[in-house]
Amino acid sequence: MRLTKIKIHNFRCFGDGEEVIPIDDITSFIGSNSTGKTAALYALNVLFSQNSAERVLRRSDFHLPKTKTPEELEQQEMYIETVFVFDELQSATTSAVNSVPPFFQSLVVDGPKGALYLRIRLEARWEKSNTVEGAIDSKIYYVTCPEGENITEEKKVAAKRCDLDLIRVIYIPAIRDPSKQLKNVSGTMMYQIMSSINWSEDTKTGIKEKIDELNKHFMSESGVSILGSSINSQWTAYDSDSRYSNAQLRFNSTDIESSIRKSEVVFLPTVTGKEYSIDEMGDGLRSLFYISLVDSILDVEVKIRLELEADPEHTSFNRRPPILTVIALEEPENHIAPHLIGKLIINLRNIAQKCNAQTILTSHSPSIIRRVEPENLRYFRMKTETCTTKVRKITLPDSEKLADQYKYVKEAVKAYPELYFAKLVILGEGDSEEIILPKFWEAKNGGTDLSGISFVPLGGRHVNHFWRLLDDLKIPHITLLDLDREREGGGWGRIKYVLNQLIANGIDRNVLLSSNHGVLTEQQLSEMDKWNLQPEEILQSWIQLLESYNVYFSAPLDVDFLMLENYVEYYKGILEGNEGPAIIVNDGGVKHRKLIKNIESGTPVPEYGQRVNDSVKATLKDCGGDGSTYSDEQRKLMVWYAYFFLQRGKPTTHISAMVKIPKDYLLENMPSVFKRLIIKAERMLRGESDEVHTA
Repeated sequence: MRLTKIKIHNFRCFGDGEEVIPIDDITSFIGSNSTGKTAALYALNVLFSQNSAERVLRRSDFHLPKTKTPEELEQQEMYIETVFVFDELQSATTSAVNSVPPFFQSLVVDGPKGALYLRIRLEARWEKSNTVEGAIDSKIYYVTCPEGENITEEKKVAAKRCDLDLIRVIYIPAIRDPSKQLKNVSGTMMYQIMSSINWSEDTKTGIKEKIDELNKHFMSESGVSILGSSINSQWTAYDSDSRYSNAQLRFNSTDIESSIRKSEVVFLPTVTGKEYSIDEMGDGLRSLFYISLVDSILDVEVKIRLELEADPEHTSFNRRPPILTVIALEEPENHIAPHLIGKLIINLRNIAQKCNAQTILTSHSPSIIRRVEPENLRYFRMKTETCTTKVRKITLPDSEKLADQYKYVKEAVKAYPELYFAKLVILGEGDSEEIILPKFWEAKNGGTDLSGISFVPLGGRHVNHFWRLLDDLKIPHITLLDLDREREGGGWGRIKYVLNQLIANGIDRNVLLSSNHGVLTEQQLSEMDKWNLQPEEILQSWIQLLESYNVYFSAPLDVDFLMLENYVEYYKGILEGNEGPAIIVNDGGVKHRKLIKNIESGTPVPEYGQRVNDSVKATLKDCGGDGSTYSDEQRKLMVWYAYFFLQRGKPTTHISAMVKIPKDYLLENMPSVFKRLIIKAERMLRGESDEVHTA
């Protein structure tokens, strides 16, 4: 038996429209604070908690629309529905014998060859009454019609609590006391297991005799006898009730039942020679041990079920455990040292792999999220217009049709989980943007953490998949791409690529491709990469258009060339001694090495022109152009570009140079595209939007 989805309507921050949350064996709820993650877990708790107090609905559990005040609301209806499937039926295992019968008459199937599933639904109604809380009526049903059909009264069958108790939710809140949690689990789950052991009569008699013998030795001590007599005599002076008149001091329990209640886990002496109790653990270790203890109990319950299937007449226990346990754990990173996070997630994943358990967790920790597969993430966001929660799955490329893109995007979002919590994501092509853009933002606006911006290098060739991901999650984003003019696929090829991807992401092509000369045809768009790069004004007009769609270009080449153009002396300043590009020159028949920086500031030599041509070819790469659309100064700069960014490491070069650039100079000489991008980012963070411009 496995939970596959939760449907919520008008519960707390979930509004009038039904919100469906798909559930896997292990599922992680992520999103900013106060977006409904706890409410979703508590919705499960209302249905399946073993604590009856946690199943009680209150006025605050009913959604209050943004347009109404509490006094204006006369009534409200809500429901929470869970859908379960039975994988054991597909695999024809004997475990179906235990899980299916209690729910057999309420199972649903969509069609002749469809799989059986179970719908459990809590419906509740709140009405204003003479009490402060109002009147709340609620019932839990099995819904016996398939999903998609209207639910009539005839399709609702009342669910018995004894059957619902076969599904157990263990809810562990974010603010928790590990000691209290351990006491709860030892006092409920562990006690249930211990008390259900089929103790033999010999064991019961033997334990009672040993307890009696222990108490005789205990009472034989004169000090104990004196204390016991005093307790008894003093008590009779306070009360004369015959039921409690004989107060006796006992060392231990009187029978096996009371001994079980007082059983606990201790850690036997190790190299320290001392026995340790759970109370001596720190909060982090107690949190881990609590999860470990739950894992142990689930493991025992699996073995109980196997015994029942193999030989129901001879079992070690006399109870039937729950069919399914859902561990609902908020912020597992609380109290846990960073180096233990990995072990914790492995253990939670192991719990989820058991046939009788699933795990749902919430987290704000990138360390947790990067260890959870993106397919198992559910992104929660608050829709500001209505103050209601919306939940989305993570959108990835098709794993079969686009296998390479799927692997790349999946690993990228695992490497940069911060983007899920950002107010704004700025996508760059690589490591250079990740280093450079935050420096400019910090110089102008302060730290990026305060602004809620994530700078994420995700690779230009897959940027369309990240657009789709961020669009689905409703996370604002800006993209900075390299124009790569005269490189293969660059220039007009880059413009064409972006236009196609914007159209694929739902932008109206008739608006996007409109100009003073009409709307581009499909054939014109398909041949755009062959358009002439001159005159440059036409290309620039399309770049300006795409900026209105939050796509910017480092022009004319890439962000590395852009930085070199604006801060070349500071990049040259990181070199020491004889470092730097050089050529072999023929001086009067004598060949010697000469640094380019000395040639540029001195008398030109014939070999320098060839070096420039070679550097242009290296910069624009194979199948690239001849650099004719670049100025003479830009072509000469490619000698330094080839040295710094093709022969040395880009990140270290940028870091070394930017450390030397004064803040004022950095801002005064900021590339114009960075200025426009930062202005747009500032406006997006303020919630402002622009009109879409056409070319």
